[in-house]
Amino acid sequence: MFKHLRRIAVLTLCLTMMLTACTAFAAVKLKLTVPSKEVRGADEYTITVNTDEPGFLTMNLTQNGKHIAALVKNHEIHTKDNEVTLTALDDNGAPIAPGTYTVTAVLVDQFGVSCAEASKDMQFKEPKVEEETTESKDSKNDASNSSSKKNTESASSKKSTESESSKKNTESESSKKNTESESSKKASAKPTATPKPTNMLVYESGKAVVGAEGYEIGVGVSDADKTAKGYWALSSDSTDEEIWAAMQETMTVCTVGENENAYIYNSTAENRKRLGTISGTSQGLNVIYETGKWTLVEAFRVEDGAFVRGYIRSNTLRTVEPNPTYGLLIDKNTQTLIVYKDGKRIGSTPISTGLPTAKYLHRETPAGEYITVTRRGTLEYYGSGNFCKYTIRVGGSYHLSEIPTTKKNGSDYSVLVDSLGKKATRGNIVVAHDASTDGGINAEWIWNLTDENKRVKVLILDDKNRDSVPVGSK
Repeated sequence: MFKHLRRIAVLTLCLTMMLTACTAFAAVKLKLTVPSKEVRGADEYTITVNTDEPGFLTMNLTQNGKHIAALVKNHEIHTKDNEVTLTALDDNGAPIAPGTYTVTAVLVDQFGVSCAEASKDMQFKEPKVEEETTESKDSKNDASNSSSKKNTESASSKKSTESESSKKNTESESSKKNTESESSKKASAKPTATPKPTNMLVYESGKAVVGAEGYEIGVGVSDADKTAKGYWALSSDSTDEEIWAAMQETMTVCTVGENENAYIYNSTAENRKRLGTISGTSQGLNVIYETGKWTLVEAFRVEDGAFVRGYIRSNTLRTVEPNPTYGLLIDKNTQTLIVYKDGKRIGSTPISTGLPTAKYLHRETPAGEYITVTRRGTLEYYGSGNFCKYTIRVGGSYHLSEIPTTKKNGSDYSVLVDSLGKKATRGNIVVAHDASTDGGINAEWIWNLTDENKRVKVLILDDKNRDSVPVGSK
């Protein structure tokens, strides 16, 4: 009897785990909004995507189960009003034929785990047939009539030559007068400067370009007072006193969830454009000035680590006081993490931060100032089958953790152990398993530190020159 009870208990536990997993999967909602009217083949159309959680979206177009076109693959989206503009072409570049098609979408989280699916039917109609323009018709008529006109033109050319020669003297005299009058007008005219709108930025965000050392991310010019205490006044040669002062400065953060992002815009006008996103709750912003409903801020955006300056809604901002005892400094240039306590440097350890690629620029670990938030424990490393222990969220989808092991709670660290001291991850900051010779710092040490010490400020120094004008600036 007890054996049967044990089997029933195990079966109940398995069912509970399965239901929990299904519930977690179903908890994330993914909604697609497709055009309500038929779309012509080869025309542009827009699909709007809304979801409860940010992630990476893959969408395909199918008909009766047959693949027609790959719409997007691993496209980073946020929670609301993600607009994907597409062209009604199949994978071969041909216009979509008339009929009913299905848009299928799969959302995966930052660890590569599928968390939501959705599908929506939409209608396509015949592609627009290019009509012969009046210009093309005229050109044909001109071509057909050109032969009949040649004799007339040759006869009239003699007369026109004589008349042209007689006109030259008159034109030369009038041109002198016109030249004199134009020069006098230019001398008297005053140059007028084009006024700059008060709610528009002088420049927008940087762009990624291929450089000698790989992908150089655009950076910006900070308006921060260089004598002020704070992250935005730091440089690679700042003293420990200046670094600690920045670690103790009050932070301004956005109130959206710690696993969500908020938009920064180039303007406060209705036709404003998005410059990029920043992480909610944990990422600090450099506030330049407030203009009522909007505040001009600076930060490093999530999409590619580029420095941006733009507007964010004032009512989404609040201030946070960091931990008064500890602070962490991460230098992307040297790939080193340094620990400070009560104003003094107490140790360091080599790390590895994100290595971006042409396809995945978001793998760049953004610079800036952050605070530690949720301690997430052991997580799978980007759906690779490897696992990271001591994982702490420091900004949206970016975490501080131990280097991955080949098994959950395993001891084989060969995946990234040789990459410590250089960029190698997909955005996370990974720390060594072994304690460092400089202060005995490792991932477990930091995990234990953050158990009793909340909101530890993490300063991430950029490995680009912040004093230069951003790439693609106006």
